[in-house]
Amino acid sequence: MIRLLLLIPLILFSCTDSSVLPSYTGATNEVLIVIDDALWEGSAGDSLRHYLGAEVQGIAWSEPQFDMIQIPQSSFSRFFETHRNIIIIRPAKQSKVTIKAEPYAQQQWLSVVEYQKEEHLLSLLGQYAPIFSHRILEEEKSRFWRKKKTSPNPLIQDKFQLSLSIPKNYTKVLDTSSFVWYEFSPKELELIQGILVYEIPPYVPFYSSSLLAARDSVLRLYVPGPSPGSYMTTEYLHYEPYVSSFETPFAQGFIVKGLWKVEQGFMGGPFLAYFFQDVKRQKTYSIEGFLFNPGQNKRNVLQEMDWTISNFKTVP
Repeated sequence: MIRLLLLIPLILFSCTDSSVLPSYTGATNEVLIVIDDALWEGSAGDSLRHYLGAEVQGIAWSEPQFDMIQIPQSSFSRFFETHRNIIIIRPAKQSKVTIKAEPYAQQQWLSVVEYQKEEHLLSLLGQYAPIFSHRILEEEKSRFWRKKKTSPNPLIQDKFQLSLSIPKNYTKVLDTSSFVWYEFSPKELELIQGILVYEIPPYVPFYSSSLLAARDSVLRLYVPGPSPGSYMTTEYLHYEPYVSSFETPFAQGFIVKGLWKVEQGFMGGPFLAYFFQDVKRQKTYSIEGFLFNPGQNKRNVLQEMDWTISNFKTVP
């Protein structure tokens, strides 16, 4: 019986007139979970925490993928209905999972999980909780790009034949024949958000270890630290870089998430880099973002930087 229940597809609903809906509320990456306390404190809550609270890679301390807010069904009032991301879990005559588009608010993501028995609920969450994580993250990304009005950076396009948009509040720090550095660093905050675009020397093998070694050589040359003789490099001792592969219609290569530090200095923070090959031109590039924001949570800023730098295309 349970196996049959798991085959029930996600049912999609659309609001007929979204223009009359209010705007969504809540902070980026917040998820409101409407579930009774006993279930939240048991195995059902453990399943949701396992997938939605998974640790974000590439940060020195633990930060969850999403901030979860739990309330029981009896507390779910109009005050909560407009939250940006909602998962409602409730008993019903038939076990099923539905995803509704804009049911209470514009650009809202909401899923309803209905179950006959608690064992059915655990089976449904085991299958759909990772899907929820992916879908919510995609919706957050869509919200991010709806607010952005950017165009390809002409310097990067001319120099590297890459289409990449740089946020307007970033300023150019360095421009060489094979290396470009943009940065957002407001004077009133202890904050640096940097974007680097550079070419990897042609003799470097296309392996993650070789690319990271080449990265350190490039950064030593072009990204000095605050004191004479200091420079940016990769932190290996306290955090091993996390490497995964990616593929788009325009490129394929490696994503590296890790920590940077200043050699002979005291600065550091997280970075993420996309290493890829332009097969047509037989060149290898890195597009990466780095963050210096001591004592502050990093997840949301890194996520937006990731969405920004991963939105590149090779120019035909």
